[in-house]
Amino acid sequence: MGPGDTNIDCSCCTGSKLRRYLRSKVPCISWMKSYNLKCLQGDFIAGLTVGMMVIPQGLAYAHLAELPPNYGLYASFVGILVYIFTGTSKDITIGPTAIMSQIVAEVAKGNTKLALTCSLFAGCFQVLMGLFFLGFVVWVISTPILCGFTTAAALTIGFGQLPKLLGIKGVRRQFWQSLYDTFAKIKSTRWPDAVLGLVCLILLFALRYLQKWTEKKRNSESFPKSGGKAFLWKSVWMTGISRNIIVVIIASAVGYATHTGSHPFTMVGKITGGLPKPRVDQFSGMFDAGESACDVSTPEDMRWTCQTDKSTNVTIQESHCLEIGCCWDPSGNTTCFSKGFPVAEVLSGSVLVAAIGYLEHIAIGQSFAVKGSYQIDNSQELIALGLGNIVGSFFSSYPVTGSFSRTALNSMTGVMTPLGGFFTSAVVVLGLSLLSEYFQFVPDACLAAVIIVAVYPMVDLGKPVYLWKVAKREFLVWLVCFVLILATNIEIGIITAIVLEIIIILGRNMWPTFVITPLSEGIYDVKIDGALWYLGAFTLKEKLSQMISGTYNKDHPTYPTVKYIIIDFTTVTRADTTVLDKIKEVTSCVILLCNTVKYCAINCL
Repeated sequence: MGPGDTNIDCSCCTGSKLRRYLRSKVPCISWMKSYNLKCLQGDFIAGLTVGMMVIPQGLAYAHLAELPPNYGLYASFVGILVYIFTGTSKDITIGPTAIMSQIVAEVAKGNTKLALTCSLFAGCFQVLMGLFFLGFVVWVISTPILCGFTTAAALTIGFGQLPKLLGIKGVRRQFWQSLYDTFAKIKSTRWPDAVLGLVCLILLFALRYLQKWTEKKRNSESFPKSGGKAFLWKSVWMTGISRNIIVVIIASAVGYATHTGSHPFTMVGKITGGLPKPRVDQFSGMFDAGESACDVSTPEDMRWTCQTDKSTNVTIQESHCLEIGCCWDPSGNTTCFSKGFPVAEVLSGSVLVAAIGYLEHIAIGQSFAVKGSYQIDNSQELIALGLGNIVGSFFSSYPVTGSFSRTALNSMTGVMTPLGGFFTSAVVVLGLSLLSEYFQFVPDACLAAVIIVAVYPMVDLGKPVYLWKVAKREFLVWLVCFVLILATNIEIGIITAIVLEIIIILGRNMWPTFVITPLSEGIYDVKIDGALWYLGAFTLKEKLSQMISGTYNKDHPTYPTVKYIIIDFTTVTRADTTVLDKIKEVTSCVILLCNTVKYCAINCL
């Protein structure tokens, strides 16, 4: 092609851009090229190990989300299969978590259809945020808010499991109500459940301590690197890591051995085995107006927990027929009246799920990326997480995100690529296919113990002490978020804390820092630190008016009468035209001092 040619062949350039785009949106294309037997070995071992952890966690977190246990197992393998092709972190394993399960419980209130709809909406929000690079939006949730939310949610989850640990029925969900009901009904404790639950709790904490102690030993120089002692230490560490599955197996064996007699323990109950079938019926009735009768003859796993109205001694059953009606049965005939699909509640809950899920996921991903000396793409992670939730919603999976405990285990056991998630999924699928009939013997008290031990490390009471010492305004934000989540719900607590933080930020801009220094007879230097926006312009105008009118001198009698005021903008990072307008309103004897003419033109004017 000569210099005079006008028809330029851009096919090579276009093809290169297309390949780069595909690699960015389907990251598996990059690592599959160099995949080898060593990678397969690492992924296989890590995947199997994580799979043994996720099965008991899936059962427990579904319990926490107030959904049938098999939904927790569905959530444990659908999203992670999507992440294999779309994720950019080799370590992250996504699935159900304690925080997501608690939010789903508040949004769906045990309704499986609402939980799946929430997963679809949250996934759509996440994908859109990823495509338009809007991940920064969720950073309005600052560290004090996130810490207050995490601690309050952990306490809510932990104390919410006490009734199940003790076998107490009819306890409300909200934190203070749950505490009150638990102590009010303490006499109705089922002692077999309580004893089994406490034994499971002690075993789990003991094995957790064993894991931490072994990890501490592994990091010491005296730790054996090979041979019989190294194998023994690794076996001890694996025992601590596998604590959930070990305790669940022991408790299930006890439950199975006693289920033919007096049924002393409260069990999970029958679980639907096999793989979930694709479904779209969860979105039916979304735009119904309501007020119509609906059939409540739904399967047992599609119903909410029955409650008793003490005033009439009538059993009230909230149906899973999506219309969310109340059913009452005074004479054996059940009636249900539709209230319509709660679109507003589900949408607001989905936004919360999308934001918290992304924050939890990206914090874990970045932490392990730094540790492993590689990079992740935040926008692509949003897309991967969103696609996992969207696809999962059609396969009975409620919202998922990255799990810290399973990601840490994945990394420690030597995962090489995201394909480790395939082997984790395979373990869950085998469990659903071959062991579902035995899952029904898992005692509720055992799952409650698993959840309590899982959320225990999330309680961080050191952070508020630190905030109180160094930043009392941020402590106030933490306190508001923490108290409101315990007193009301997660959504109200987080939104109120964000509003409070915005007010604090606006307040800082309204009252900027002024340093007034007399230079000579009647000449003052007014130095302003930081940004000066229109919110602070009114404060600046008031200060200048006081100086010019002599009010300022009355408050400071040692200062002579003002002749000139030098407003020093050398430390102002930004200022807008409203500031200059307010200055012009009060004086004509103001000298503006900036570093350079260019600086003045860009930042001052």
